[in-house]
Amino acid sequence: MRFFRVAMISLAVLSLLVFRPTFSVASEVKLKAASFLQARSVYAKYFFRWVDEVNSHCEDKVKISIVGPEAVKSLEQWRALKDGVIDMHYGPPNYYKGVLVEGDVTSLANTTAAEQRKNGAWNIINKLHNEKMNAWYLTHIIDGVRFFIYTVKPESNGRFENFRLRSTPIYDEFFKSLGAHPVRMSPPALYTALERNTVDGYGWPLWGVTDLGWHKHTKYRYGPGFFSAVVNILVNFDRWNNLLESQRQCLTEMSIWLEGEFPKWRIIENEEQVAAQKIAGITYVDLGVEFSNLAHQIHWDALMKANPVTISALRTLLVH
Repeated sequence: MRFFRVAMISLAVLSLLVFRPTFSVASEVKLKAASFLQARSVYAKYFFRWVDEVNSHCEDKVKISIVGPEAVKSLEQWRALKDGVIDMHYGPPNYYKGVLVEGDVTSLANTTAAEQRKNGAWNIINKLHNEKMNAWYLTHIIDGVRFFIYTVKPESNGRFENFRLRSTPIYDEFFKSLGAHPVRMSPPALYTALERNTVDGYGWPLWGVTDLGWHKHTKYRYGPGFFSAVVNILVNFDRWNNLLESQRQCLTEMSIWLEGEFPKWRIIENEEQVAAQKIAGITYVDLGVEFSNLAHQIHWDALMKANPVTISALRTLLVH
């Protein structure tokens, strides 16, 4: 009888070992990202490419899905990120200049994103986003893609007296210094404005002029190029802090990978965009280095007034 009881106990223990259910904790997190432009835009396609790489490389850790401005309006995405409505945001820092005036300082840099990560600039920029945007700053792309002035008629001696130029806050003062009148309008409205001659030109980066159809009414592109069309990749700070270390590490690794890859993509895209503008009959006019230097100095002065201590520290790290 004693042997029987021992045998039964042994079988019970064995059954627990053999048939004990296994509990696995799902390690893949799903993150919802919002892009300020749709996938077909030249400025968004490299973010979408990066997300594909993240989903492949970080499989079983991170899965990112993307919505565009049709789901969350472009100018409202930064606030949706700040409030935790979305997990990630791909958009230009000048869109949230009202809460983080220092955000677009990277548009004045001549160092790369990779260099900024190494020299300490990334740490300062990330901290600013932590404190003012409730965001973790992963990285940025589109840096090195310069802005130009495009017009329907020629300038006179480097001046654009009484030209009505479509503008944004980042270069309003620069345009005024050239004698022009900045005009505020959305990119979709610009085609009609050009067609109806209600504007004489616009400020815009190198990319996308032919994609948007503006080349049909554009005759000149004036440079040298100024600023960089920087677009940031951000994660909601609370969401970031709740990720597993392995998930944060994978996103960081892929951000560093992007910083190495994007300059290669930019070279190819720049060549294609210049060629497309030439075919469209847009004439490039070089107004000399004083032209771009003036743009940069005006913007540096404005940033210094807003936050002299932080901007001074960043300037030494962002500019060789």
